[in-house]
Amino acid sequence: MKRTLVWFRRDLRIADHEPLYRAAKRGAVIPVFVFDQALLHHPETGAARVAFLLGCLESLDGDLRSLGGRLILRSGDPVQVLPELVRETQAEGIYAYTDCERIYGRVRDARLNHALAEQGLKIRWFEPPASVSELMPYPRYRQLWHRHMNAPVVPTPQQVIVPDVVESEAHPQLEALGHRPDNKTIPRGGTAEARQLLQDFLSEKSDRYYWQLSYPSAEATTGLSPHIKFGAISVRECVQTVQRAQDGGDLRVRRSQRQLISRLRWGSGFAQRFRYLPQLELRSLYSSFDEADWNFDETLYEAWQAGMTGFPIVDAAARCLQSTGGYLALNFRSRAIYASFLSNLLGMDWRFGALHFMRHLIDGDCPIDHYQWAMQAGVTHCIDKTWTRIYNPGQVAVDRCDPEGDFIRKWVPEVAHLPSALLGCPPPLKGYPAPILDYRQARQRRVEQLEAQRGSFLQAGNIVPYLARMPVDLTPFGCDRIPSQIAWTQTPNADLFPAALDLDALDEKQAQALRTWFVAHVNIAPPKIQRRSRKRKFDPNVQQLSLQF
Repeated sequence: MKRTLVWFRRDLRIADHEPLYRAAKRGAVIPVFVFDQALLHHPETGAARVAFLLGCLESLDGDLRSLGGRLILRSGDPVQVLPELVRETQAEGIYAYTDCERIYGRVRDARLNHALAEQGLKIRWFEPPASVSELMPYPRYRQLWHRHMNAPVVPTPQQVIVPDVVESEAHPQLEALGHRPDNKTIPRGGTAEARQLLQDFLSEKSDRYYWQLSYPSAEATTGLSPHIKFGAISVRECVQTVQRAQDGGDLRVRRSQRQLISRLRWGSGFAQRFRYLPQLELRSLYSSFDEADWNFDETLYEAWQAGMTGFPIVDAAARCLQSTGGYLALNFRSRAIYASFLSNLLGMDWRFGALHFMRHLIDGDCPIDHYQWAMQAGVTHCIDKTWTRIYNPGQVAVDRCDPEGDFIRKWVPEVAHLPSALLGCPPPLKGYPAPILDYRQARQRRVEQLEAQRGSFLQAGNIVPYLARMPVDLTPFGCDRIPSQIAWTQTPNADLFPAALDLDALDEKQAQALRTWFVAHVNIAPPKIQRRSRKRKFDPNVQQLSLQF
């Protein structure tokens, strides 16, 4: 009987999984997950996300056992582990999805390709839906995304036969992987849980999702983002489940369903941008921003991390992130206010913010997290948009996002006794700091800085000359602050698989296609600052533009 090794990475499911389905049709399967130390000890890896991963692996093992199989666990460098496992099991080769989340992963997969070729072994890579190597204009990609999402889901294998002789390591505890629990509540992982969350959303939240998503106390999000990050459920299954749902003729439900599908598409779009430009993990989109000096003050950074800035809505977001992992309780508007404060008002490099987020987010996904951090900082923005949203973290933000103060009072008990009208700018309080900056002065400095930095490329017809190139040094940001496994960065002449765009080889047509990924495809006017009535808690006219599932 033919044997195929299926390497699971961020696709921890048995449904809509083409490598597993194809391998099972061929014969016996060796489904394997490798605990990769370079990822487990990447500076942006958080303990809570690893704990959630372990839950997803347990669920995947149970799902495979329901088909007669089981999950094989191994530890080490996949470049060594996988060829050894192929020989041990006498498999004909490896099936796996490509993955473009991390530069490290693409260096590792290129090394694996070379190692297998040298040993006369085979691997077949499968493209996940909506991931393509071809450089195409964004409007065309959007059409491709819809085609891929509307294609039939890949059937679940009827059975998965795993040879009895293949041994697996025991399912590890978090501490054995070098991480300690940080007291966050870890949601249950796996396909069944993801499907239940989606059904709960459709039955309980879809009449209010669109309108309430800006309000942190509404808890209107689906909670699906950690499951999507690890592939416990495919984006295609989510889209088709939402499309099949009845709306009962309710415009509110229909609009919320469309909004959720749009957010799923935006997530795929961020991943595709990183496929083209993996340097976005380490750099701003335009080189001029990284050539300028950022401010950095360790004391202010620690105050921002701990939720002690003196701005209650910022501090509520900070404490919510560290306590919950953010995936359900910290909505996109809270994340945006919190992020804007660090980069636009404190003037600190957005990468310090992304590092902190990824250390705590249970749903942390590098392309989504880094791209949106850079967007909030105004350094990876639409080429044809002259303004950057800089949030006023005072009463304006409270009135707009938490008008009843429920979110702030939950996470900042020092101000819980104050009326809502004082939650933006509280009076001096024992045990709570005064504001660590003057908003108007800080905002003016940032606006002037951004205008100067953008002058060279704004409205440019060809943006390629202004884009940051792949750095020679691929060392992850933050490894000087957090113990990390970075020996892989010493690999000479490291290739990437899948390969990145060669910016210097693009012709004029390709350059224009790339530009379409960084322009506004809707008419986004600068925001008008309005004080909202605290009596109307949710504004149905707010347009949602950022990602949160």
